[in-house]
Amino acid sequence: MYDVCIIGGGLGGLSLSIQMADLGWNVLLLEKKEYPFHRVCGEYVAAESWDFLRRIGIDDNTLHLPKITDLLVSAPNGEYLESDLTSGGIGISRHLLDDSLYKIALQKGVTVLTKTTAQSILEIYQYWEITTQKDTYIARSVVGAFGKRSNLDHRLNRSYIDNSKSRLNHFVAVKYHLKGDFDDHKIELHNFEGGYCGLSKVENDILCMCYMVSGKVFHREGNIENLENNVLQKNPFLKKYLQYTRLWKKPLSIAQIDFSKKDIIEKNIPMIGDASGLIAPLCGNGMSMSMHASVIIAPLLDQYLNDELIWSEMNEEYARQWKYHFKTRLKAGRLLQQSFGKNFITNIVLQVLKGSNKATQKIIAATHGEAF
Repeated sequence: MYDVCIIGGGLGGLSLSIQMADLGWNVLLLEKKEYPFHRVCGEYVAAESWDFLRRIGIDDNTLHLPKITDLLVSAPNGEYLESDLTSGGIGISRHLLDDSLYKIALQKGVTVLTKTTAQSILEIYQYWEITTQKDTYIARSVVGAFGKRSNLDHRLNRSYIDNSKSRLNHFVAVKYHLKGDFDDHKIELHNFEGGYCGLSKVENDILCMCYMVSGKVFHREGNIENLENNVLQKNPFLKKYLQYTRLWKKPLSIAQIDFSKKDIIEKNIPMIGDASGLIAPLCGNGMSMSMHASVIIAPLLDQYLNDELIWSEMNEEYARQWKYHFKTRLKAGRLLQQSFGKNFITNIVLQVLKGSNKATQKIIAATHGEAF
């Protein structure tokens, strides 16, 4: 019998497991992969997250991570805009960050089962039965933190799947780690037809390059090589960076990325991170929002386990706070996403913003949140 079962060991799940262990609860975390591993994800963590990360045991000073303070955004034709970031952030790979949090969770006494996939979740009176491919576990509470797309989404019959549009309107994401000349203090966002690409430094002088493209454009080109040769390289910045030394034999990629609205509470189960709603990368800081969601739900779970709240009250309050903190940022991200990747619109937007630093700073601020 566990007090808390967390399904998914990304930033939200790991962060929550550490907090619940610190509160004295017996925590089970299920992760389908084995640490350490890379994820298809940008690797810029906004400054708003770092007080929290330090509180739970991440020492960024000893890791010698790049501090990111400047932004460059380009249109497909190479027209570009530069600006200071209002608060900035720190570059760290998911390979390092997730593995560091995993080790902290183990030190705190969290039971972490890797290479373990949850196949069903059943609510039985005041308990939850979680069945994996190996065994069945019982917990007093359960939280979904299983990322962008999971077999559990289908098993739970989540409404967003049925409401999703054609796969051609979904997105494909591709990620590389590179070696080459790049400013340690800069994050760059480069547009191309149907998508955009983010670049920033992480530990060990490694450059993270991660791009997202519409399913329509990807399927038209047929494969990654054609896409990069025929589409991405039309942007002169990307033409340069695609010539850099690649540190992996092949890129990481993920398909069917869906930005449809998701329910925060699904079948009575609270969701955190991408399981609660996929954040458009241009909204900035999906990683920060995952961790922030864990900070919101941790004290509510603690109250539930101490019989100070019933389950429905906990879910209701979590959903209210989630919307309060993230609704505006999600809206800003969706608005930005509609213009990026469209040649004419992006060119016009950048030309307008170049003449108004105030407007630029306002947009940047809308994609960042307050420290938590």
